[in-house]
Amino acid sequence: MKNLVLGAAKGYGWDILEPFVTSCKMNCPDAQIVLFIGDNSDFTRDKLTRAGIRLEKFSTDIKGIPNNTRWKIIRDFLERCGDEYETIFVTDTRDVIFQGDIFAAFDDCTNWLGFATEIDDLGGTLTGNRINYNWLVDCFGKAETDKLADQKIICSGTIIGSSHELKTFCRELWRILELKVAEGIFDQAATNWLVYNGRIPVENIFELGVEHGEIFTNALLKDNKIRAGKILRGDGGVPEVVHQYDRHENLIRLVDETYRDKNISFDERFTDPRSTLEQVACLLYADKVSEATRHFVKTFLSTEKLGGYVDLLMEIWELALRKDFSPTVEMLEVAAQNSLLGAPKFSDYHIKEIHKLFVRTAKSGHTCDPEFKNHFASRLRNAAEYHFNAGNVEAASTCKRLLDELDARS
Repeated sequence: MKNLVLGAAKGYGWDILEPFVTSCKMNCPDAQIVLFIGDNSDFTRDKLTRAGIRLEKFSTDIKGIPNNTRWKIIRDFLERCGDEYETIFVTDTRDVIFQGDIFAAFDDCTNWLGFATEIDDLGGTLTGNRINYNWLVDCFGKAETDKLADQKIICSGTIIGSSHELKTFCRELWRILELKVAEGIFDQAATNWLVYNGRIPVENIFELGVEHGEIFTNALLKDNKIRAGKILRGDGGVPEVVHQYDRHENLIRLVDETYRDKNISFDERFTDPRSTLEQVACLLYADKVSEATRHFVKTFLSTEKLGGYVDLLMEIWELALRKDFSPTVEMLEVAAQNSLLGAPKFSDYHIKEIHKLFVRTAKSGHTCDPEFKNHFASRLRNAAEYHFNAGNVEAASTCKRLLDELDARS
């Protein structure tokens, strides 16, 4: 029987998914890859299809946060097709790469589930990060949470096991999530609660830890080691899977160098704005700066709809900052910043990330577009006022601080 890699890729472009797909095909050549997609560009769908990925619809029939709703979609798929596979790896896609065959590591296991743990406990004793504690409180209350506070964080983004046992887990998880699907991100809280309270009727449950496990979950680590082009776990061994590598600049550089096609060229079949922007990002990863700039500027001049793609424009701006400054890079940076003028709104996340880009731009001696800088300052003022009137003093203070820092660099 085949093994299965199963993930959600709703809204992601090939610029995001390439390391995941390439590394998986390279290291797990016999596994079937199934991705749930929706709101993906034609360019990305074509790249995924050519890579042999089975594409399934990310159903929007149930409303709620995708972190939660994906588990109903996964559960339904496994009920329908799970018996076709021996071992199944349910995984995030945006920040996961493969360095070996994850399935070969568990050839001799039966009736089992493997859960990857992080370096800290749920109470945040080591790092002070309390987000998992807060998720548990929101989902189950403080009394239940305090019982589990000294247990290691189980990451819900990478779970592997035999087919029947994974179906069992998904059924139990969805029983909790379907009651809270629209309230907050609760899949990780529910996973920890189920495992540590013995609510999953599975014979063998394994911990895949940061120090020794086959899955290396490293967001909370300060330092990461690399040897011979491989990311190492705590004991110096090479884990089959690395999760959350994108929190560390040195790991991002290694992944981009190892798992991205340096020979990629622009595919003229896909010239809609979104496909163009995704291809521009891919060209920048391949160091084809002139070609990327040419296609971006051509699209920038021919459409006023680029402002709807805030994340892609931020990505292109950030990728341009990695390049040595030149007139071509300057043209791309200014065009990307100017395109953001058309964004209908910026989320609080976008505001913080764009501010970081301004800081990096100034520090590196690259170009800030004055029109967009003034526009962004105005949005910061409006956001601060909005949060203040809504009684969210902390968010208002954050916006005011970012505005002061931006003004100080003018």
